[in-house]
Amino acid sequence: MTEPAVPSRLTGARLAGMLATQVLVGVVVATAFVGLYVGLQRDPRPHGLPVAVSGASLGEVAGHAAPDGVVVHVYASAEEARRAVRAHEAVAALTPASAPGSLELSVAGADGRSAVGAATASAEVLARVSGQRLSGSIDLVPLVEHDQQGLVGFYIVFGVTLASFVLAQVMVSVGALVRLRWRVLTLLVGAVASAVAVAVLAGPVFGATPASGPVLVGVLVLLATAVSLSTLAVAALVGPMGNVLATLVFTTLGNATSGATVSAYLMPALVAAVGRALPPGAAFRALVDAGYYGRDGMSRELVVLAAWALAAGGLLLLHHRPRAAGNRRTLDVPA
Repeated sequence: MTEPAVPSRLTGARLAGMLATQVLVGVVVATAFVGLYVGLQRDPRPHGLPVAVSGASLGEVAGHAAPDGVVVHVYASAEEARRAVRAHEAVAALTPASAPGSLELSVAGADGRSAVGAATASAEVLARVSGQRLSGSIDLVPLVEHDQQGLVGFYIVFGVTLASFVLAQVMVSVGALVRLRWRVLTLLVGAVASAVAVAVLAGPVFGATPASGPVLVGVLVLLATAVSLSTLAVAALVGPMGNVLATLVFTTLGNATSGATVSAYLMPALVAAVGRALPPGAAFRALVDAGYYGRDGMSRELVVLAAWALAAGGLLLLHHRPRAAGNRRTLDVPA
């Protein structure tokens, strides 16, 4: 009876090279994580930050004196300008106040502290240039009571992304033992289970998100499915380094550019576009839209999430079919 071959251990230069590669991977992941998160918040500047103003005179001043990166939208009345804030068309509205020579600022706290802070600073500049002063501010779209820092959406998205990535890694590791269909089914069940658990915890238990339970679960199921299937697909196509690539794309780049910690209005246009195109960014925006602005604005985000999930599923199927056919041909060869 023939003994099974025992893999030889790596020694010498091969062992040193393998270990050095793993250390380098760790350095790359750590550097990318810190570089993105710290780099984006180090010196954020407006890029297409929408601010609404009312009245022709104030609009004329704002058109000439608006800070770089601020886009001024002029409305005929103060109510129309404030409506733009409620409709998620502007981060803030600068309108005449009841007291002569003063202006009132209306903001959307749901857009995050960084965006509101930039809009407030821009409004102060416009008020000063127009020879008036800010009499106060009103939050038209305030954050819920148990999310005063505006970070719950980030924690929800990051947690589900990380859990989905970890489960996908486990499915990659058992690829030689478990059929693809069962691994995919496990990922889908895990997506639903994690989405329900997080939705219950963040919603009814903590009361930290205004999004309804069914919407929250639906968005998180799509996020988890997109991340887990994409991780499995990348690993199938690239090999062991696929897990590293998925880490960089989803848990690092995706969450850093999602707009949760630093508003997309304070990112360079290309970086913001990347964030919108990745699952974490799409999920975060969908949760904000659903919770604070109604469901009308979340259709694009849902399309992004569904596209990632479908594309990953298609890649897995295309990659698996030739291998499955090859295995069948091998079994058909007469002994």
